[in-house]
Amino acid sequence: MTVTPDTVQLDTSAASSFSDGRPRAPLSSTPTIADEYADLLRPLNNRQRRAMILRLTFGFYEDWRPSRAEMADLVAVELGALSADEASRRQRQRTLSATHHRGRWTQPQPGRLNGR
Repeated sequence: MTVTPDTVQLDTSAASSFSDGRPRAPLSSTPTIADEYADLLRPLNNRQRRAMILRLTFGFYEDWRPSRAEMADLVAVELGALSADEASRRQRQRTLSATHHRGRWTQPQPGRLNGR
């Protein structure tokens, strides 16, 4: 199963709402850690979204910068569309692919994900 982000235009009007009728909060003019993933977080309910943003915040201070693919997998796990085991397997595969560069293998740096 492949989970990919959809391409959607963000509606910045305060009067807009989610497709299920929930009101959408106006976008902040102050950048947040979750801005890059706003479209991926949209399917989550408010509690799930806040938990995922908290996870991003704590991870930021531990030098974790998830790729969009990794974030899409985490959201899919939260929604029950992907198992945690499958998400882990996919992350291992991404990490292996990122460490293979121009025909030679390199060691990932300790404490960093995806060779970052």
